[in-house]
Amino acid sequence: MTLRQLAARFARPSQPSRSPPIGADFAAHALNLVQAAPRDGGYALIAAASVPYPVARADLLAAPAELARFVGAALASSPFKGRRVISALPPSEVRILPLTVPATQGQSDGQAIARAVAKAAAEQLGVDTGTSVLDYYPIRGADGDTGGRQVLVAAADKTRVLAYLAMLASARLEPVALDIGPAAIARLLAAIHGSDIGQSILLLNFGAARSFVTVIWGRRLMLDREIDFGEEQLAATLAAALDLPQATATSLLREHGIGSRAGADAHAELRRTIHEVLHPACLALADELAHTQVYVASRTRGSTISRVYLNGSLARYPDIQARIGELIDVPVHLLDPFDAFGGALHKDDDHIGRSIALAAGLALRGAAHG
Repeated sequence: MTLRQLAARFARPSQPSRSPPIGADFAAHALNLVQAAPRDGGYALIAAASVPYPVARADLLAAPAELARFVGAALASSPFKGRRVISALPPSEVRILPLTVPATQGQSDGQAIARAVAKAAAEQLGVDTGTSVLDYYPIRGADGDTGGRQVLVAAADKTRVLAYLAMLASARLEPVALDIGPAAIARLLAAIHGSDIGQSILLLNFGAARSFVTVIWGRRLMLDREIDFGEEQLAATLAAALDLPQATATSLLREHGIGSRAGADAHAELRRTIHEVLHPACLALADELAHTQVYVASRTRGSTISRVYLNGSLARYPDIQARIGELIDVPVHLLDPFDAFGGALHKDDDHIGRSIALAAGLALRGAAHG
């Protein structure tokens, strides 16, 4: 059973509607919503919102009446149409495994992939296929590659999937499908990247504990993997080196970034100290990016990454583009999800910024497939 099939069980019967589903991301600190529609070969933004939770996320999700009121107010904050949604489980509740499905004679692609997915989930992820929901997403291999088909396998505990769908229903939302984060992000990058389909694009999505590297080649996902680099790790390293509380170290990072060797203002010495303390962690990140470049070249017969996008917590740090640019010899840009919609902003939407990236990718699936 796939995530789409399970989500369909919870969808309320509704009258036919031209309004595409809303991308709904129940993130750690806010509900992010995006709705879009196809237009002139691209996508037009209908509505976007990022609304902070009034209480802790877990407490809100456990209180159906309060959750329904909160979601209703969030939908009313921007001109959203309808309550049909495409959402994604939290990353902690989905295990993702890249897999090569061998070409099998006498079986359709669907049959071969389904068998391989079930086998990989049992053998490599150690999941009980009887109590799990499995799905897969095709990823792009080298043109002319006959060694098999590349897929990302997603596995989630069935009870957690059902609980998430029940949460959406208690919020008076109508789930159309559940997606996986890497697929949604790849969709967003492809929409931003536009017609330049011969190039590879890398997204470095910074998280609190860990970060994620996503690569698309043309319009197809090629790679998504987790790396050991995040704000909490950097703050802990700085706190230990300077004998500071971790909260203070986090504040310093958010104010001064991950360090610089240049500058002559009052804080120049502090930034140089931060640079020195975090240099080993940054070198480790540089190694990860270098390995990714090698992998991409091996899969694309020599193509290189043409652009790096930054998103997540560290993407808000001062001078982060320059610092990451020191680690990889590729143009570095901050991800702006609104670029997928021609850069269009609704009034006062500029404060939403990069927080809506996942919701935008989910919305693009809704706009494309309804």
